[in-house]
Amino acid sequence: MSTARSKALTILRWIWNRISAAVALVLIVGALIVGYQLGTPTAVVVDARDDTNAEEGDGESQQMYTCSMHPSVRLPDPDAKCPICFMDLIPVVEDAGDGGNPMRMTLSESAKTMSKIETAKVGRFFPSAETRLYGNLVYDETSVARLSAYFPGRIERLFVNYIGVTVQKGDHLAEMYSPDLIAAFEELRQAKSSYESSTGGSEFLRSTSSQTLTAAREKLRLFGINQEQIEKIESGDFSSDELTIFAPIGGVVTHLAVRDGDYLKMGDPIATVSDLSRLWLDLEAYESQLPLLRWGMPVTFTVEAHPGEVFTGRISFIEPMVDERTRTAAVRVAVDNADMHLKPGMFSTAVVRSKVAANGAVIADELAGRWVSPMHPTNVSDTPGQCGVCGMDMVPAESLGVVADTSQIEVPLVIPRTAVLFTGTRSVVYLSIPDQEQPTYEGRVVELGTRAGEFYTVRSGLEEGDEVVVHGAFRIDSAMQIIAKPSMMMPSGGGGGGGHNHGGSPSNMPKMDMATSVPEVFIEGLNPVYAAYLQAQERLADDDLSGFLEAASNLKTSTESVEVVGLVGEPLGIWRRSSSTLSLGSAVTTIDDARVEFKKMTDAILALEKQFGHSENETWNIAYCSMKKASWMQRGTVVLNPYYGDMMLNCGEIQDSLPPIGGQINENTNDMNSDEHKGHTND
Repeated sequence: MSTARSKALTILRWIWNRISAAVALVLIVGALIVGYQLGTPTAVVVDARDDTNAEEGDGESQQMYTCSMHPSVRLPDPDAKCPICFMDLIPVVEDAGDGGNPMRMTLSESAKTMSKIETAKVGRFFPSAETRLYGNLVYDETSVARLSAYFPGRIERLFVNYIGVTVQKGDHLAEMYSPDLIAAFEELRQAKSSYESSTGGSEFLRSTSSQTLTAAREKLRLFGINQEQIEKIESGDFSSDELTIFAPIGGVVTHLAVRDGDYLKMGDPIATVSDLSRLWLDLEAYESQLPLLRWGMPVTFTVEAHPGEVFTGRISFIEPMVDERTRTAAVRVAVDNADMHLKPGMFSTAVVRSKVAANGAVIADELAGRWVSPMHPTNVSDTPGQCGVCGMDMVPAESLGVVADTSQIEVPLVIPRTAVLFTGTRSVVYLSIPDQEQPTYEGRVVELGTRAGEFYTVRSGLEEGDEVVVHGAFRIDSAMQIIAKPSMMMPSGGGGGGGHNHGGSPSNMPKMDMATSVPEVFIEGLNPVYAAYLQAQERLADDDLSGFLEAASNLKTSTESVEVVGLVGEPLGIWRRSSSTLSLGSAVTTIDDARVEFKKMTDAILALEKQFGHSENETWNIAYCSMKKASWMQRGTVVLNPYYGDMMLNCGEIQDSLPPIGGQINENTNDMNSDEHKGHTND
């Protein structure tokens, strides 16, 4: 009996052990699943509507509740907590003033006042674009005389014996002895004597003597002898065996090739005289600047030697080819230097102002009604005549195509620069909707044309008279995001959801293809910059001020070490603008100061990554905090908020992934509601 009972107890004990182990395993797995769901802030929170219950609401939509920090959360239970930050939920208030348009936002008058929203009407006029160029002053090649030896000989005396001496036209420069010249003098005298003695002879003799005399005179003329000297030689008044060389123009001696006693062969250089009353300003213009430049346009420029003084000139030449290495073209400006204030070699900063039409064409009417030389465009006259350099007839400026007929050009639509919100591939503006009970604004994707100073021309998306927000547009966009409507940052709406990637496959924006203009060594040089930034982000997430300062120091050192040789054009401009903010702008003594500086660094880093990408063998992510309204770049998909640290470490959500260069690109373009983007700028 006892044996049977013992066996039964053994069997029951075995069954209990197996059942308890299975129950424990189920509980552990369940706890892991619940913990994973609650501890993963980057998961998309799906709108938890029950279709069946919704249909039973007598035609009324079910009240939903959301999180003020994470508007993408939509739950029907008012007692539930936000699964991301565990805050209490609040009722979702549908905007009744949007007229069914998800792109509209209605504000109260007090909210409008606090947001300091200002608007301006879309106008039609020719905006003025300002193009800034840099270059050096050089000699005007058309005002330079180069003296060379017309015959072999020896420099007996050099009157102009140093560079920089000023001479007038006809001043003596040097005395030269030449046996060939003395022989030519004697030939002229003999020819003169033979001609005079042949007056009583035959016609053939007189003709031959006359031709011989003419040939002797022409030979001396080709030797550089002027008419007065030739007459003296013929009359016997010139008895010297040396010849004086005179300056052909007035100016400054800029080059000397000989000294006293030097022997010269025919064609050897002697000196160069430059007329500095006219100069050239040689500038370099990038490809993007060339459409804003036209021949004949006025130019203003300054030099360091005369601070506060503005000089003027006129574009006389634009190089027809672009340098393949620098991606620039030469632009030449003719400058009047009659007062001799300017000197060749001075560095200059120039500004060209041009009026822009709807199609981007530049209106240049400064030469309207005037006459110019086709070969020497610096010669401009108010009346017809001949070119003072080559003698060609002057022609109307209109015939050369340098003056536009404004009656045939469309006046462009124009909006202020501050009205535009940029998202990389899209440009968004907010319009003020008229005839509404409360201030109402609507987002609109527009196609921009040329930027002209503080204005943009608009190709499509707006009409004349529309009222656009010029100050406060970003605040409206942030309000749109908070109530989960489509916005600049979240084009698909849904708060943080939108068109961004949340833990799934990467959704990557194609970067600007700069492979032909960005050296590989520059791309690799950015890796230490990114690494130092990521170190700074992680230290701030850990509330480690000293670690952040060390990372900021490394970031500055890495930035200064980036090799930019070969980087030209717009890529170089992007690097210079971004790198200038990758160092601490002020003394940082608190963690709050550090976070302010970190936000500036983030804007620069995201601009660099957006344009150039990275070559590190890992994928980084862009996270966004709606409380701080700030983004940052980080490793991994678990949010580590550098703006709050331990206080709200996981506040935020992943908005985009940044694979290394060469990663797969998913293109998805469908107007404002489907564009993916990396960060944003409000230019």
